[in-house]
Amino acid sequence: MLNRLESLAERVGGSNKLIDQWLESRKTLLVTYYALVGIKPNKEKNIPLDEKALIAFGHNLVDYLSSCHFHIYDRIIIQEEGKSSPNLIAGKKLYPLLEENTQKIMAFYDNYVEKGINEDTILQLHEDLSTVGELLENRFSLEDKLIQEAINSWVSHHAPTE
Repeated sequence: MLNRLESLAERVGGSNKLIDQWLESRKTLLVTYYALVGIKPNKEKNIPLDEKALIAFGHNLVDYLSSCHFHIYDRIIIQEEGKSSPNLIAGKKLYPLLEENTQKIMAFYDNYVEKGINEDTILQLHEDLSTVGELLENRFSLEDKLIQEAINSWVSHHAPTE
């Protein structure tokens, strides 16, 4: 996911400050996810889990999702209203899929970050981390489509006229 993000950032980076901030926020989320994935279920009761990694990921996850839903998506979709832009159409089609994805990801947050990890949940955590990784990958694919539409729209509306 980081490689794909770097590739996207190389293609669209610098063309829009909002998108640059969005991609940087995504990178921060991915770094904390990868740190968390390093946690392995451990059957020995005396070895503590790195709950700091879980908490860091949880905070970055909520920050990322909140920023996307309450700031970024609205700005990208709303800024295109009245322009009959494909960006607006794509955004309105993608938004329900992103909402559904958010609900699934937040279930992980509620189960592990809010409630914490204990002996009963540690074995399920590994499987659920994999599921969250798949959800994030799906989310980023949807967001990449929105980003590309936004960039295309921005370029077409701000292209120099002769």
